[in-house]
Amino acid sequence: MRLFLAIRAFFRTLFDGGFAGGVRGLLAPKPPEPPEETSHLALLAVLQREGRLVDFLKEGLGKCSDAQIGAAVRSIHAESGRALADLVPLGPILDAEEGTEVSIRAGFDPASIRLSGNATGTPPFRGILRHRGWRAQTRGIPPFGYGSDPTIIAPAEVEIP
Repeated sequence: MRLFLAIRAFFRTLFDGGFAGGVRGLLAPKPPEPPEETSHLALLAVLQREGRLVDFLKEGLGKCSDAQIGAAVRSIHAESGRALADLVPLGPILDAEEGTEVSIRAGFDPASIRLSGNATGTPPFRGILRHRGWRAQTRGIPPFGYGSDPTIIAPAEVEIP
């Protein structure tokens, strides 16, 4: 059965240019698989390196006083915020003060603006801005890692006496 199919395909490829183009596409080498996306790990590694964010989030806070937590949060907030601003500049989706009235026109992007409350009918909608939203101003995160394993967020540290 395959021999008959091969002969048919041969003659049709020989005499039918459109069919030959389809066969050419089937026989073209496949492009290489794209590398695994690891930008989220690079971001996490930078936030750990600069602000020790992962350490803070993985640490049990039950034995810490509010004053200790507050002191730690100040440092983590400042360092992680600086690292985030350098790595992924952010800007507001809606450039208005939270708590003010805004108008949402027809054709708005529902992935960018989430309506809540009595959102029925057709735009324009008027409502109170509860959160400005955030949009990355750049698309990529520079590669970062420890060695060849992008899953290493922070290496273990061992002090040798």
